[in-house]
Amino acid sequence: MITRKHLYIFKTVATTQSMSKAAQLLYISQPTISQKIQEIENQYDIKLFERYSKKLFITEEGKTLLNLTNSILGLYDDMDHIFSKDNRFSLKIGATLTVGNTIISPLLKQLKEQYPSINIEVCIDNTHIIEEKILNNYLDIALIEGELTHPDFIVTPVIHDKLVFACAYDFPIPDTLEIQELTRYPFINREEGSGTREQLEEYIKKHHIHLKSSWECHSWEAVKQAILYNHGIALVPLQLIENEVYNGDLKIIPIDSISLERDFCICYHKNKKVTKKLSAFIETCQIYGQELKNGYIQNQDSIPNK
Repeated sequence: MITRKHLYIFKTVATTQSMSKAAQLLYISQPTISQKIQEIENQYDIKLFERYSKKLFITEEGKTLLNLTNSILGLYDDMDHIFSKDNRFSLKIGATLTVGNTIISPLLKQLKEQYPSINIEVCIDNTHIIEEKILNNYLDIALIEGELTHPDFIVTPVIHDKLVFACAYDFPIPDTLEIQELTRYPFINREEGSGTREQLEEYIKKHHIHLKSSWECHSWEAVKQAILYNHGIALVPLQLIENEVYNGDLKIIPIDSISLERDFCICYHKNKKVTKKLSAFIETCQIYGQELKNGYIQNQDSIPNK
């Protein structure tokens, strides 16, 4: 069988026009060089070199093989480059919109600091789109909010998240509300398919309440801007508005002692091989979740008044 080594030796001999020079360059004995050239000639029943006056001349068959050898060795070099440790294919990470608007950027910065050789591609979209991309192998892994119940998914909680009702600091609203009083105020909602919206709708359905959305937004930034400019109240991730609450621009509204909490979860297909890259991402999420928990705002008592 003709191997990569055979071809590399043949190319070196053809380039140097000398078996002894090829042996020196490759740190191989000259008899080994001669043996490998002979094995190629026997395999294809051809003559690669002619010797005249102690000098090698490549034959027409040799020139044809040299062209093929250059192409084949070039492909080997491409494979070595693509699949080397520093040039692997990207880890394709999905994130739902809440995750994308709150924690995915600092989390991936932490991942890159710990594992600088990992190449990353990121897709941020709503829960249902991310689910489809994982099922169709467009994504390797995702960090999501909301529930995915597909039997082909492995879902593991890694980061705790808290949802709060919030409005502008001077929005005309009592300091506390009953759950039923939500219907009195314009509500800024996320789009259908959002994990946050689904969680809210599931909760209020149990209390036989119907909320009419005054605004329906496809991004958390739009939700935040709407409540900052006094257009209504919204259910938002606490992490999204921490700075605005501390600055006194927004306030959290306790509603009937409601505590809406959830987990951001790692999600990947059950048939996906857990590579070192996937393990690194999962580990980083777990560490980030623990660090976040240690510095979490636990209640409104810790938030200064304006």
